[in-house]
Amino acid sequence: MGSKMRKDYHSCIKIPVYPKGFDGCRCGLLYLLHMFRSMRFMPNLIRRCTFIIGLWMLGTAGYAQQLWSLQQCVDYALTHNIQIQQAEIQKRLNQLILHQSQLSRLPNLSAGINNGFNFGRSIDPTTNQFINKQLYYLGGSVNMSVNLFSGLQKTHTIQANKFTLAASEQLERKMQNDVALNVATAYLQILLNTEQLRATRQQLALSQAQLENTRKQVMAGALPESNLADMQSQVASDSASLITAENNLLLSELQMKAILNMPAETPFAVDTQLNVDAIPLINLDEVTPQQIYAEAIGIQPQILADSLTTLASKKQLAAARGALYPTVYLSGSLGSNYASTFTQYHIDTILVPPFQIGTVNINGQDYKVNSLPTTQSVYQPYKSPLGSQLRNNFNQSIGIGVNIPIFNGYTARTNVKRAELELFNQQLTTEQDKITLRQNIFQAYADARGAREQYRASIRAFDAARLAFDYAAKRYELGLINSVDYLTSQNNLFKARVNMITAKYNYVFKLKVLEFYQTLRVQF
Repeated sequence: MGSKMRKDYHSCIKIPVYPKGFDGCRCGLLYLLHMFRSMRFMPNLIRRCTFIIGLWMLGTAGYAQQLWSLQQCVDYALTHNIQIQQAEIQKRLNQLILHQSQLSRLPNLSAGINNGFNFGRSIDPTTNQFINKQLYYLGGSVNMSVNLFSGLQKTHTIQANKFTLAASEQLERKMQNDVALNVATAYLQILLNTEQLRATRQQLALSQAQLENTRKQVMAGALPESNLADMQSQVASDSASLITAENNLLLSELQMKAILNMPAETPFAVDTQLNVDAIPLINLDEVTPQQIYAEAIGIQPQILADSLTTLASKKQLAAARGALYPTVYLSGSLGSNYASTFTQYHIDTILVPPFQIGTVNINGQDYKVNSLPTTQSVYQPYKSPLGSQLRNNFNQSIGIGVNIPIFNGYTARTNVKRAELELFNQQLTTEQDKITLRQNIFQAYADARGAREQYRASIRAFDAARLAFDYAAKRYELGLINSVDYLTSQNNLFKARVNMITAKYNYVFKLKVLEFYQTLRVQF
């Protein structure tokens, strides 16, 4: 595409003026190319500034012109929407709960070490005797217990947690579907406001053209000056309507950013090339609300989540009843200890030297009689070392126990009653959600039929208003009607056009709601 040129007499540089809708990136490239051709006329400072401006146009024009399709908006919302992120967190929490309940079947294993000093009268842990002196002690143990039977409480709890996790996954799907539907609704609202803005601009352009034509006729004396005042008033009114339409479009874009969890200052524009008339729509004459409900009841995530939650409540009730049964468990332990006061003895053999045991007189001579050298066993005390005490005091135990619940303040039976009431309440919730779904489908079907008839009526009204305006325009040109009648016909045509646009988008949205109930998909 070429570009029209105009002369800037301040810098003697020809600046390209591009047609409306010309691609931003190509505008930046052509601007740079033209600046290079004109740089020989520029001072150095102006030349550098112009080059920087050209680069900025090249870098930002394409970004500013980025258009969001409906699928891009849905994908972005599914990733950044806070409610979906919260649903994902809840699902992960339920996964942790399920994993923990599955691991609860494993044996309980614990180990402990205790040490310290005792002063005064205390019991020696190795001899179980009273002593009255300072004692340092050290002990350790390893304990294990296995639940053999507890009324199948853990089994039912694991099954309940599985159903709860599956229900949270369905609720996450529901949140994703709701966000996708909200995005589609906001997207259609932006398209509606865009088309209304386009119609408002056309109305303003028509009023401005008629104002110029009326001014010429007034200057020629063919029309009174009151007609010119009426036309000026109409242009002012249409200008105010244009501002309102632009503000409505801005508000709808802000609403879309809020759904997408996007900062309000982020540049955002949707792809308005979507042909609403080509959107596939279901035929209301080929389906009934009963058929849509029969299909929706089996695929709607809320109903599926209710069914799974009901199953989880049944398993929780079974787990609560399991607390009424005896608990059988297997236990075992290993342990040892050390005490600084523990004394042991060992036998030492000592040599007893000869000693005089008497005298013997032989031939009047006394002789000493000594004993023979012998050995003797003696018990010698000594402090038992740490390793020896730990080995000698090592102990093991194993046993089976039964815990029979007789009376615990009516806690177990109260928990059973509570679980029964929660199950009953969940069943009522499921039934209420089914009733609500049925009412919503029948209401959506009635709204769709009403929107269809309203759209058809708006088309007829627009055709009639356009024909009436054509006649009024011709008669106004001939001076057969005054400006008030002409403007009334013009405003009637504008209102009919806006009503037809609104009715068309309302009809499309109502049908897409029905399609969402039936298939959980919204096709555009």
